[in-house]
Amino acid sequence: MTKSHTKMRYNRLPAQQSVRVFEAAARHLSFTMAADELAMTQSGVSKQIKGLEAFLDVALFNRKGQTITLTSAGELFQISCVQALDCLQQVVQEIQGEKGLLRLQVPPTFASRWLIPQTEVLRQDLPDLDLHIETTWLRKINDRIKLEGNELAVHACINYPYEELEAELIRRESLYVLVSPDFMARHGQINSAQDLIDKTLIHTRIDGHIHWEKWAEHMGLEALDTTKGYEFETLDMALSAAENGIGVIVCDMLYALPSLQSGRLVIPFDMPLMRGLNYLLLNQPYRRHQSLRKNYRNWLKQQIENDEASMQALLIELGFDPNNSIDAL
Repeated sequence: MTKSHTKMRYNRLPAQQSVRVFEAAARHLSFTMAADELAMTQSGVSKQIKGLEAFLDVALFNRKGQTITLTSAGELFQISCVQALDCLQQVVQEIQGEKGLLRLQVPPTFASRWLIPQTEVLRQDLPDLDLHIETTWLRKINDRIKLEGNELAVHACINYPYEELEAELIRRESLYVLVSPDFMARHGQINSAQDLIDKTLIHTRIDGHIHWEKWAEHMGLEALDTTKGYEFETLDMALSAAENGIGVIVCDMLYALPSLQSGRLVIPFDMPLMRGLNYLLLNQPYRRHQSLRKNYRNWLKQQIENDEASMQALLIELGFDPNNSIDAL
């Protein structure tokens, strides 16, 4: 139970309205500006201040014509009023679910292929959230990340070893070889891993061809030259190339789900699912903006969980076993 700092149970405190009026007048050093801010008349502000001074039995303002300044008692009372109102505002936000600005750092393909299509759902579910998305184009998996109190980051990595941020696993890459039916119509069917040897591969520059290298290694396909093919700056660009029949890609199912559902891309033959990088949600372990971050975190996890379930159902529908997996790391 929270302990009171007085045995009087706060029965000698001024009214909250007079405290708010005083804080505004002290901040502006103007009864007129305080009245405008609080949608009151100037005489109403003056009446509240006089009542507060009578309650405290001390002058809070020096009045010289149209100019006011704080007395020493007013300066002391202003400091405590600001602290008390800030504390009260914080707990109200914690209880109600904090509203306001949240900044989110995400990989570019996560933003373009998954997050942006969820925008309308987010607006309906969290209408008071003002989400600003920052894409981390140059971030590497081993980078140390700095966050402010109103920031979260989705970071794809093997693990995050730095303790100043809290890290929560929200998903793991689910990788398959994907190709368009149009590509196979022009370049021949792909019925086994061996059929990939003479096909055009698609890579992302930031991954350094690692997905194809790991896939070939686990499939025992030593003859596959993973240094050749087209290289694109981001996975979004690489996936677009595959959708347009440019070549064959090893891709995370989360981003390719709509294309697989529509038949624009297919998994060409039976293969195990390859588990890749971890997607971690990073945040500051501080109370400030806690509700704001918690609300979005819960929403994000639920949406990802929904898509992961859709992914599992589609794989089963297509005749693949999602439990047949290999670890790429």
